[in-house]
Amino acid sequence: MKITRILLLATLLTSTVTFSQNGEKNFIDQPYIEVTGEIETEVIPDEIYLNITINENDKKGKVSVEEQENQMISVLKSLKINLDKDFSILDFDGFFQRKFLATNEMTKTKRYELIVHDGKTLAMVFEALDRIDISNISIVKTDHSDIENIKRETKLKALKVAKEKAGDYAKAIDQTLGKALFIQEFNNNIYMPSVANAIMLKGANRESADMEFENLNFKPITIKATVLTRFALN
Repeated sequence: MKITRILLLATLLTSTVTFSQNGEKNFIDQPYIEVTGEIETEVIPDEIYLNITINENDKKGKVSVEEQENQMISVLKSLKINLDKDFSILDFDGFFQRKFLATNEMTKTKRYELIVHDGKTLAMVFEALDRIDISNISIVKTDHSDIENIKRETKLKALKVAKEKAGDYAKAIDQTLGKALFIQEFNNNIYMPSVANAIMLKGANRESADMEFENLNFKPITIKATVLTRFALN
């Protein structure tokens, strides 16, 4: 879901002619109008990155990392997670615990990255892994799979806004808009939602079998674009 908002940014109407220091005409030699178009687009993330950590000491009885991993993979498959595409191992550590008057032991820790694509699936993953006592899960970032195209579309919309504004100004003074003389990307920012949303999801632990997973929503990613333009005035 994408929500686009137009933010009006008034600029300057001018008909001056500019000259360089050597007396030659600089850039344009006709009346022009300069306007800025600004657009803000919001899009719901469809890539939610999770870090999952399995440690042999996290469970009573010291269940091996391999056994926990097999349980986790079985659970994720039951949720129709695409393991080939959305699941990977980040790193694997092992270290000895030296004990006095006892057998030394090796403790193993394994970390994984999992990508889910909506709040409902995310909540189902949290609940399913909680059932097998895997709770060391954190949301590290959110993104959108088509973010580059959305950025491009936002810039083009900002340019169209600038042209519409310039046309309105020209009409107000009984003139018409000519060809574009100058176009510049003035500003382009992306604001990702805070991963603090994870606090809400962790708190939404399974209190009943009828938990409404679809109610777990993420804040949208905000893409802002500003374009500076100059159009000739006829």
